[in-house]
Amino acid sequence: MLVNRKSITNRHAWVIRTGQFLSILALLLASFSSFGQSNTLTPAVASDLLEAYEDLEAENYELALEKLNDLMARRGDKMRDFDKASVLQIRGSALVSLERYEAAIRDFSEVLRLNALPEEQNTRMRFNMAQLYFVTEQFQASVDFFEEWLAVEENPSDSAFFMLSAAYYNLEEFQESLRTIDRAIELSEEPTKRYFDLKNIVLSELKMTPERTEHMKLMVEYWPEELPYWRQLSALYLDQDMQMESFAVLETAYLEGLEIKESDKIILAQFYSAFNNPHRGAELLEREMEAEAVERDVENLELLSQLWSQAREHKKAIPVLREAARLSDTGVLSFRLGQSLLADEQSEAAEVALTNAIDKGDMDEDMLAEAWILLGNARFNQAEPGDKEQREIAAEAFARAERYENTREQAQSWRQYIQAINQTEARQIALEREQAERLEEAAQERLLTACRARQLSGAQLSAECQQVLAEAEAQRENQP
Repeated sequence: MLVNRKSITNRHAWVIRTGQFLSILALLLASFSSFGQSNTLTPAVASDLLEAYEDLEAENYELALEKLNDLMARRGDKMRDFDKASVLQIRGSALVSLERYEAAIRDFSEVLRLNALPEEQNTRMRFNMAQLYFVTEQFQASVDFFEEWLAVEENPSDSAFFMLSAAYYNLEEFQESLRTIDRAIELSEEPTKRYFDLKNIVLSELKMTPERTEHMKLMVEYWPEELPYWRQLSALYLDQDMQMESFAVLETAYLEGLEIKESDKIILAQFYSAFNNPHRGAELLEREMEAEAVERDVENLELLSQLWSQAREHKKAIPVLREAARLSDTGVLSFRLGQSLLADEQSEAAEVALTNAIDKGDMDEDMLAEAWILLGNARFNQAEPGDKEQREIAAEAFARAERYENTREQAQSWRQYIQAINQTEARQIALEREQAERLEEAAQERLLTACRARQLSGAQLSAECQQVLAEAEAQRENQP
């Protein structure tokens, strides 16, 4: 994960705006009570500063700055170093309040150069300079002043280490950034979100994936409402080929009611499939589609149909796949729909789907060849005994499949099989016809014998016998 360095800088500029660089009132009171000492303000300078202070206290920063500028213009060259350093320190504070940071840096730099203030004041000034350089994105100078300040500061705050860490981060000195953010976290009385965020970023830059994983586990524990932390932890486990752990994290976030993204829900459904629970994955995906939280597009519908199929819920899979195939511009899903329908013994519907697949096209050669084979099967399955016409339609599909190398042998076998059926049926029909003719002849011969017997006996002949005898006599006369 990469982070915009400027965003870090701006995000924490509040440290400068709300921090107190110096206690102006305490400085003035100390000055009035300590006349005669080398580190006190002269009465005239103190009087002018008191006027400016009143404006500062009333937050009239521009007016205060105007008075301080006038003071420097009138007395600057004549003032003792302590007086000048005091005025510049207060003017720098006014400039900070007006967010004129570069001008404030110039005043504070001059204060440190003069080295006329007590060491405690100079130490605080170095800290202020570190912050100002940080805000103005002069990160190396910021680091230098922070480290100089830390060398003498007995009780540095966690926020100081945090800003130092952020400065190191912006300098791409990630190991130093990690060292100092760890110190900030250690000094913090309770988990501070922005500290943990920065450490997460630094660990990412250092590619310390196992350490970052442990860190993210803490972040999820401290801020369970933050969905991005769950997602990052899941992704970290996945990067380490720890799929079960990745799945568990994502599932926990979902079950906790966090509004995970559509893509996360799809990944979760796929996880269920991978861990032998496709039925639960299908239910999740169908539920989210009904809630319009997951789009019913071709890709998602295809996944849903696959999940139902893996769960052996073919009756549920087929309608979903049919919907996906209808939305698709290619024949691939129609082909798979045809496969499913054929496996479910819905040959007529399979024929429609496979025909659509071939018409839509955009399938590779192997799939197209297989589509012709399956279409032949779907048509053949619809043929009743003796339905030569339906078998011929199937044979046409197999003939198309013969054009492709990977289905040629199979298609030829099917056509030979259909030809064999046709030949068998033709022989059977001829045999049955021949048998019928022989039976008819035998019946006629028996009738003729019976009629002749009646004629010889002088019995009265029926009309049928009279006709049979007449036909036999005519046939005898016509013989050569």
